[in-house]
Amino acid sequence: MNKICLFSLLACSFPAAASPYLGLEMGRSQPDHDIKVYTAKNRVVTPDSNDVFLGVYGGYVLNKSWAFEAGYQQNQYTGTATTQNRTTLDAEQFYFAPVYNLSLTNDRDWDLKLKGGVTYTQYDLSGQSGNLTATANSSELGLMLAVGVEYQLMPELGVGANIKYVADSYTSSSAFTLSASYYF
Repeated sequence: MNKICLFSLLACSFPAAASPYLGLEMGRSQPDHDIKVYTAKNRVVTPDSNDVFLGVYGGYVLNKSWAFEAGYQQNQYTGTATTQNRTTLDAEQFYFAPVYNLSLTNDRDWDLKLKGGVTYTQYDLSGQSGNLTATANSSELGLMLAVGVEYQLMPELGVGANIKYVADSYTSSSAFTLSASYYF
């Protein structure tokens, strides 16, 4: 009976020890893949633009050093040879990662953040050459690594910059992001 009471107290006390947060990130991503679409005139069109993307994330700060985070971002890479020859690669990505925080100053204004986790990405590839259109879909599991810094403007609000690398069997990408986090 005592074990049941202790378990229920532990389950109720976890949210009090953890601090949730939400954030937005914006960045540029550069893909690296072997996707090539050949047009009727033997031109090669690859979706490799480095467009701006937006992402959202949220998580729990467990203590001063550790947090868990989940996020979502959507990227679109395009390639164009002419107005009739283009490719588009849409990527919707979900990730889950533990986050390690290391204070760079004694007053905890500057933090170094290290993330390493798993991703699930849904890819939609479409290619157009003249009047012909082809599509392909794929869902992939992958890995994500990120290193960044965050500055606490206020105890509830932090801004930061990250360098992120994501790889799976379909493609890999490097990204530079700017972020803003709100801590409850």
